[in-house]
Amino acid sequence: MEHESTLPKDIAPELSKRAKKINMHKLESVPWAHDGSHPGSAWFWKFITTILLVPWSYLFRRKEVEKPHQTDGGRLCVATHVNGLVDPICITMSNPKQRMVTLGRHDLTTSVPVISWIARRIGSQPVIRKAEQIEGIAEAEFAHHLNQRSMLTVAHSLSGGYCAIIMPEGVGHQDSQLRHLRTGSMRSAINAASIAKERNIPPPVFQPIGLHFRVHHWFRTDLYLEQVEPVLVPHNPIKEDRQKLMKGIWVEPPEDLVLKLRDELTRKLAPISRDAPDWETYRSWQLLAHLVAINNGKKLSTYKKEVLATRNVREKIRQNNSPILQKKAIKASKILHSCDLDGRIINNDLTISNKPNLIKGIFGLFIMILCSPLTVSSTGIQALLAWYLGNKTDEGIDARTTYHMIAAMISPISIWPLVSLIYFIIIDNIFFNLPALSFPFFLIFSIFIYHYCNLLFLQGYDMWVDFKFTLNGKILNQSKDGSELIKLIEEINTNLDVLK
Repeated sequence: MEHESTLPKDIAPELSKRAKKINMHKLESVPWAHDGSHPGSAWFWKFITTILLVPWSYLFRRKEVEKPHQTDGGRLCVATHVNGLVDPICITMSNPKQRMVTLGRHDLTTSVPVISWIARRIGSQPVIRKAEQIEGIAEAEFAHHLNQRSMLTVAHSLSGGYCAIIMPEGVGHQDSQLRHLRTGSMRSAINAASIAKERNIPPPVFQPIGLHFRVHHWFRTDLYLEQVEPVLVPHNPIKEDRQKLMKGIWVEPPEDLVLKLRDELTRKLAPISRDAPDWETYRSWQLLAHLVAINNGKKLSTYKKEVLATRNVREKIRQNNSPILQKKAIKASKILHSCDLDGRIINNDLTISNKPNLIKGIFGLFIMILCSPLTVSSTGIQALLAWYLGNKTDEGIDARTTYHMIAAMISPISIWPLVSLIYFIIIDNIFFNLPALSFPFFLIFSIFIYHYCNLLFLQGYDMWVDFKFTLNGKILNQSKDGSELIKLIEEINTNLDVLK
């Protein structure tokens, strides 16, 4: 199978404290459906996707999001899993009108504050992973029952034309390449196609998605969400099996069909992942992409262009092995990465950009100071808590931005109304009397004020980050590492022919 030899071995995930606790009663009570309907609440889906517009606007500085390909049946979205719950949120917001059902860790539907409550209402289906069964956290019989019920729910929902999000690697990770795909999503998809066959309706498809974050664990990073040609899902040729599925009985599809679909999906997903042996290598490809663009007289102006140019460099490197060029690029990219810089800092004349825009930086600070009374009072406490928990989590760095997302999501529905009530009381008691019936109007108005004030604050923050980025370039330029970097770039530039 293509790419198989380079995929990391299928290792068990490191279990968090929550994942080591099984709440069987709550897991049994999670809503499910085996009739082609959606197990979640329709009105709550509209509500939550509206609320998600807040973190969607806060988490990322620049977003380039491709729309899914048109299909007649259901769609099972699959992607590499490097950014915690932010990954499914990105996929959801790329097509929020189509309701989705997800498979996720058991604790995400039972014991994670806020997230579990939401997960049960949008129809998320819990699974108990093999790692939890191996450690004896869950009984094999119960895990088998729960997992089959959840996968069958996803299969019926897909056959009914709904969408699903599954991370087929089975675990969040920080690898620079795809891990081996688990077969659960393939089995659910084949069963969904089998149910659709019996109902004489269009079958579902796999929608491979490339989730690209400039630095996945950074707040206000750049996002490029890529959607490629869907993969058709075959149905089980055994009619008796298809009829059992229609009766709500899980049937394992033929193994050869499952493995063939897994291999095809891997061939689709691997190229749109980083697909690099390590992050150092990937960052070297990024640098080479910038240098090739400069050499061609046109700098990479968007993150999407950078991702695609890096992918082109990757393929050229594989076609034309050039270990010396690769070695120098890795060394140069290490210098940049150690200063929180990347290829964007390189000028067209191959020098380091070293003229920070002080006016822009000061203006950014001024905007943040101007907005801070409302931003800090409405969002400061939860933002600080999210920063602290994200840095202290035992679930790995890929879960860091999950806390940022949660803080932004709960603000409009919990913290902001409370802050508005406090402001209402202060204004009523100190400045002038306000009729109690005016509070709902005051609340709606103030929520919009908090949101747009936060957006303005973040614009100022982005200006300050731009200033710091170029300031880091200036510091590097004046150092010994800067001189070495320029020398390496000049040497690399004379050997770029193999990448054109």
